[in-house]
Amino acid sequence: MSLLCNLQNINLAFGEKVIFKDAKFSIDSNDRVGLIGLNGHGKSTLFNILAGKLEPDTSQPPFIFDKNNESFNLFYIPQELDIASFSQLNIKTFYLSFYPELLDLHLKLEKVQSQLMEDYSNEKLLDQQQKFLNQFEHLDGWNIERSYLNYLETFELSNLDSSLKNLSGGELRKIALSIGLSSKANLVLWDEPTNHLDVETIEKFEDEINKKNNACIIISHDRYLLNHVTNKIIHIENGDIISFQGTYLEYLEYLEEKQKELAKNLDKLENKHRRELAWMRQGIKARGTRSKKRVEGFHNIKDSISDLKSKAKKSVNLNLSHSGRKSKLLLEIKEAQFSYNQKEIFKNLSVSVYRDDKIALIGPNGAGKTTLINILQDKLNIQDGNLKRLDGIKIITFDQKRDSLPMDKTPFDLIGDGQDFVHLPDGSKKHVMSYLENFLFHRDQIKRPIYTLSGGEKNRLQLALFMKQSADLWIFDEPTNDLDIETIELLETELKNYNAAVIIIGHDRAFLDNVCKTTWLLQDKKIEVFDGGYSQVAPYLHALELEKQLNQSSNKDEPQISNEPKPKEKVKVSNKQKQRWAKIEDEISKTENNIEDLKAKMAEFDFSQHSEGQNTLYQKLGEQLHQAEETLAKLYEEWEELSELFQ
Repeated sequence: MSLLCNLQNINLAFGEKVIFKDAKFSIDSNDRVGLIGLNGHGKSTLFNILAGKLEPDTSQPPFIFDKNNESFNLFYIPQELDIASFSQLNIKTFYLSFYPELLDLHLKLEKVQSQLMEDYSNEKLLDQQQKFLNQFEHLDGWNIERSYLNYLETFELSNLDSSLKNLSGGELRKIALSIGLSSKANLVLWDEPTNHLDVETIEKFEDEINKKNNACIIISHDRYLLNHVTNKIIHIENGDIISFQGTYLEYLEYLEEKQKELAKNLDKLENKHRRELAWMRQGIKARGTRSKKRVEGFHNIKDSISDLKSKAKKSVNLNLSHSGRKSKLLLEIKEAQFSYNQKEIFKNLSVSVYRDDKIALIGPNGAGKTTLINILQDKLNIQDGNLKRLDGIKIITFDQKRDSLPMDKTPFDLIGDGQDFVHLPDGSKKHVMSYLENFLFHRDQIKRPIYTLSGGEKNRLQLALFMKQSADLWIFDEPTNDLDIETIELLETELKNYNAAVIIIGHDRAFLDNVCKTTWLLQDKKIEVFDGGYSQVAPYLHALELEKQLNQSSNKDEPQISNEPKPKEKVKVSNKQKQRWAKIEDEISKTENNIEDLKAKMAEFDFSQHSEGQNTLYQKLGEQLHQAEETLAKLYEEWEELSELFQ
């Protein structure tokens, strides 16, 4: 393990908004970092500082960016690919947009090759072509291209000569993943890499990134992803950068303990504050004989309380409202058929929605999730079967193509609509300022133009606008896209407590697990219903993927079937192989027992005593488990080879 970079004295403010104040952090060569924090609090800004696109403010002591010149080499994968600027590139060549020197050589080669088509024996052109090819190889272009194309195949992208302009969001993300994974850089920055992707693709990405030896920093709202691929968490909060060695789950447990300690300290301070406040109220004469130090102490207590409150996690009161109907059955579809442009989308589709259902709707991209939602909302009609709806049912959808906000308005104007109070569906009303503070808006943001807000803050504002309504059935289409983790957790808490029907289309596995009681898996033109969230469906999905792989491998190069059984060739077995065969099953058994013991120790691990030593011990157990599982995989492979000789 070696240090890649070290940043000290990071200070940055935009006007009165402080992003960083005396912040610092470092990255080691084996770090896989999850970068978290509220939207608008500096995650993308930190990426821009690392990438050299933004300089922090001048400060004393000065900003320091120490890089290990031998190993620091950075590669940045943004949320959106810049397709418009590289329209001349297709899927196969789009990786060149991230390598200016290679792109320049590629264009020169294309030009020379075009000229050679007309004058194929021109020595000068042939020399130029060879020169450009050598330069391309010198820059490792062929290896980068080969790796990129292999990842495109892994993510099942075909028609590589096609333009990018007609691709879906999910297909564009697969190209971005392939570009990032094929990079030879020592540090890769990933900004929301799994947006718009189905679960199968996300899991492939997890597997691939865990195989990589380089360091990476990932901004993501997908807590499953963060917990499975990261070994370090960096949290931006109140202008500071907090580093934690461990997984995202360990960090949450650490925060929970820290929160309990904060609550205890707050109680102590508030009790002390009440005593000192009573003393301060005795009047000038009574206080005159008291020390000046005690008066200063009183004000320090108030500051300490404010500081602790600002650090405590806020709660958002989303106040989802429903119409109060008592009817249980809202929707029912029986044996429905639906086709579009002569393509069958559903056959024998049967589902029902009851008033208190919390349903996760999952399935591969293109399986028909959006079509099903349109049928439920009466935007599309089934062609056969029965569909029954509650009379006058009100369905509202919060989708990923959210309506654009009026940028010149302020959040106060938008939510209040000309009034100081928000009239909520349950008949109550709340002041606009209080309502927006529940959505984690600061008072100084509420009367600023919307165009000054970050992308995440705009999403939160859309959520606040959306939650003013009431409905019998709420449909959330990718609700967690672009929301920060804190807001996602607050949203899922409200949805869990909500007592009316909710359908969630999403790929955030932790969110689906925490909210949903039922999962609809849409595939092969029908729905399979599971009790529980994503975890209940995961083993089934893995089995389907294994079955798919087996079918693909069995269909490739099938051998010709012969009526004559081929005699089994006798292979001579060495004494060394005999000795190994006699011992290997014992080794497998011992390794399996070791794995079970390590898992048991990790399951019983006491997180109540969080310290660097505790984190190191837990991490060491995790490393031992990983090594044992790798050893077991090799033993299984060796056993398979030996079994062919002895059976």
